[in-house]
Amino acid sequence: MPRPKPKAYDRLNNFIKEFGETIFLADNSVLFCKICDIKVSTEKRFTVIQHIKTAKHIQGLNRLQLKPTKTQQLVSTSFSKKNDFNRDLCKAMLSANIPLYKLENKHFREFLELYAKKEIPKEATLRKGNVDDLFLETIEKIKNCVDGKKIWVSIDETTDAEGRFIANVIIGTLTVDDPGSIFLLNSEKLEKSNHSTIFKLFDQSMNLLWPQGVKYNEVLLFVTDTAPYMIKAGKAIQNLYTKIIHVTCLAHGLHRVAEEIRNQYKNVDQLVSNVKKTFLKVPSRIQTLKSVASDIPLPPQPILTR
Repeated sequence: MPRPKPKAYDRLNNFIKEFGETIFLADNSVLFCKICDIKVSTEKRFTVIQHIKTAKHIQGLNRLQLKPTKTQQLVSTSFSKKNDFNRDLCKAMLSANIPLYKLENKHFREFLELYAKKEIPKEATLRKGNVDDLFLETIEKIKNCVDGKKIWVSIDETTDAEGRFIANVIIGTLTVDDPGSIFLLNSEKLEKSNHSTIFKLFDQSMNLLWPQGVKYNEVLLFVTDTAPYMIKAGKAIQNLYTKIIHVTCLAHGLHRVAEEIRNQYKNVDQLVSNVKKTFLKVPSRIQTLKSVASDIPLPPQPILTR
């Protein structure tokens, strides 16, 4: 009959007894290394031993240079302070739009270690241990802010540096006396840009905001550009969110008006086009104009709707 595996808590305690309370700390079902300030896998004893032999762990022991008795007195505060430092560092970098991979920069790490007097975590440590918690905390703040208020939703799609389709979902509260609060609720990579993907993204975002049940009657406005697939997505959304009104962006509306005016005055449109051909890419003609009529300024650079 196979020997039963020890429970998770007992297994963690065995590691602490074997390697010392000054090295490891048990937190529920997690074994935490106080020297390196990271979680250690406990599936196999080999992984714990492998961690102890890493260069980072050995350097941490050398840098600490504390007697076991003194370390024993500091374990209760050290664990919480390191967790708080990692969390605050991650939050500060994300809030300032500083990518977490910047922590891998040697000079940046040395600067933080010099003035913070702490072991600076790796990018992977913050991603695994702090990013998700900060995300949930931020979502909770957004929920509290929009609770009991009507909202508007805007979706805009763009491409990133790698050519991927990225859609951003922005929401805001509708209030009488002030503009209300605005939040970036969601950002998703789309396989393609069409009315179906926009509709799915809209519904997923509302479920993210109200996981216990979408409040369909609280969403009153859907603001987008005038792309045909956005118009089609708006009609599909109105079938599910019956009180929503789909409006297009004011800037896009003004652009469409200007385009219509241009179509109605074809002679003026031709004049603008000819001026563009005459001066835009022919520096010699610009010099001729300045020499013949130096007091006359150059015409403004023409655009389609000027």
